[in-house]
Amino acid sequence: MPELDDATVAYVLETRRGFEDLRQAAAQLAGLLAMEASGARSEMPQHPLLAAAQELSRDAAESIRQARVTPRAQRHHDHLVHAAEEMRRALTAARRSLAIDPILRPLRAAYTELEGASRELPGFEMVAFGHGCCGLAGRKA
Repeated sequence: MPELDDATVAYVLETRRGFEDLRQAAAQLAGLLAMEASGARSEMPQHPLLAAAQELSRDAAESIRQARVTPRAQRHHDHLVHAAEEMRRALTAARRSLAIDPILRPLRAAYTELEGASRELPGFEMVAFGHGCCGLAGRKA
């Protein structure tokens, strides 16, 4: 990766928290989906973890929208904006219904966008999701 200018370094520092919060919200929602898929009665629409994920996601989206984007950071920022929107869709679906597929589709899309962001700039590492509910091989989204 080419060296970063000072404004892009400032952008990285400014958006790292939003990235981490989106990643955490995705993990929380994936955990709730795993509980639901295993047959546990998680009461997902009222579960406190869902409320926490919504708050994290909402705060992350707001901080990402306010970031000062440099030309070098534009693709990264686009990924973050799309990840935030997909997380909003996934969380909205989780509030409406316990049906897994309407939640899983945007959750997977959000995670894919976060992975894309992680490849654009240094300092945005991802944790392997391949063994979680969103990485299940053969599952149709």
